Amino acid sequence: RRPRIPRSLLNKYRDGLIIGSACEAGEVYRAIINNKDLNELEEIISFYDYLEIQPIGNNLHLVRNGVVRGEEELKNINKRIVELGRRFNKPVVATGDVHFLEPEDEVYRRILMFGQGYADADFQPPLYFKTTDEMLKEFEYLGKDKAEEVVIKNTNLIASMVEEIVPLPPGTYPPIIEGADKELKEITY
Repeated sequence: RRPRIPRSLLNKYRDGLIIGSACEAGEVYRAIINNKDLNELEEIISFYDYLEIQPIGNNLHLVRNGVVRGEEELKNINKRIVELGRRFNKPVVATGDVHFLEPEDEVYRRILMFGQGYADADFQPPLYFKTTDEMLKEFEYLGKDKAEEVVIKNTNLIASMVEEIVPLPPGTYPPIIEGADKELKEITY
């Protein structure tokens, strides 16, 4: 139903991969919510190349569901991740968990989620592709310098680690099917 990669397989092929800590469903965020001690957090964080924080609106479902008390607690979790990044020498990157390009495109995700039976489909988080200025505003509670670090500097740091790849080489690659040219000619006539 959902694609998964076993950690053993991820470790086996880890060379050349850059692994981030993920959204609120990831183990770093969940460990903080579950008040894991510093040793457990260190062990969890050691697996990742960078830690992620996301805009508060992305995680408001945690407030609606009573997992956290409010927006201030969501901000404190992000601040804690920033502190853990500093403590364990991991860059912290502000990510958007983007699911669609424009804010108004949330309606399509709402329709899909409703069709899949989600009871909270009408409560769509703002998972659109935010501009740099929008992301800086989202994280201004960290202070200007830290917001610029997580939104701009560290994002570019991770991007610079990625080699340029071309998933499809230039050109066209039609399938080669034996006898297709003759059959197409006959069908056409």
